[in-house]
Amino acid sequence: MRVVTFYLKKGALYKSLGYVCLLIFCFLVSGKTYAFVLRTSYLSNSYSGCYFRDNGNGTSTVSTVIDYKRAIGHLGAGLFKSRGILVYSYDKNGRLVSNSTPASAVYMNGKKYIGRYSGEGYIIFYSQVVGTSWVNKEPFLASVEVTIDNSAITSWPAVAIRAGNYTDEDDVGEAKGAVYISRSGPNNGSCITAADPGSPPPLDLYINVSAPDWNLGELQHGLSDTPLTRADQMLCFSYDGASVKNKKFVIGANSANGVVNNQYRLKHLSDTSQVVPYSLILDSGSTLIKLPGSNIELPLADSGRSCFSPTFRTEVGKTVKQGDYNDVLTFTVTTKS
Repeated sequence: MRVVTFYLKKGALYKSLGYVCLLIFCFLVSGKTYAFVLRTSYLSNSYSGCYFRDNGNGTSTVSTVIDYKRAIGHLGAGLFKSRGILVYSYDKNGRLVSNSTPASAVYMNGKKYIGRYSGEGYIIFYSQVVGTSWVNKEPFLASVEVTIDNSAITSWPAVAIRAGNYTDEDDVGEAKGAVYISRSGPNNGSCITAADPGSPPPLDLYINVSAPDWNLGELQHGLSDTPLTRADQMLCFSYDGASVKNKKFVIGANSANGVVNNQYRLKHLSDTSQVVPYSLILDSGSTLIKLPGSNIELPLADSGRSCFSPTFRTEVGKTVKQGDYNDVLTFTVTTKS
């Protein structure tokens, strides 16, 4: 510290001394003055109740319940200051982003965090407000809700939440790892624990199929094609774009009426002995898939949605009865790589 001598009036000297005292006070209460590292300990029993909810405003809420143990014995060389929460995100290759966090807010049993500390390769959220769960040293269940910015997880749509203890020395993270919660996961409360938060599990792949009730109209005798080209007639698949990168898929369909001679069958509603064989061609704009029986491998668009225009090729025999015919197709998507 550099010493400066003041030759001022009494009033000015008091002001200068007040300024010096203020600097000293800030220095004393600032706490950690250099980067600490994250130690580990088995400081909690389990994670449960994992959910991912898109808030529809550019943010999402990710939640879990942490069964904390008593803090004493899980503080390393430090003194307890607060329970801590660490929130991790990943780049497009699944590598941990250690110098930032996707979280914009963290709540424990309804109370928001007050501060966050950036250590060596980690960021921990904490609060030292008396009367909140954050400063509870005893065993308890912590309902944790984290608000994240969706823009921070576009490359890898998942986060990991880790229990911790914030101290006046090195902080402590849960030794068994973090709970991994994916935007495309089942979202039924189940939790996946990543023993090493830096090595997340592969992204879950969930594909939703949107298929309209196709009406082919009046079919002509003989072999004919019925293309359906309107937007509301397309077969569409939706998914998280990041989860399909560098993968190829085979699209298939199973018929409720079965397959004979490599063709599906439309059946008469009142006389099931009357059938109309047909096949289906799906056009992605760059690839044609003929069903049944196709084994064509193709990528899905990383935009998160792929659509196909259907063309039905029917073969109506001369003796087929007039009337209404139908079939039900169940589409399948199988990953190949």
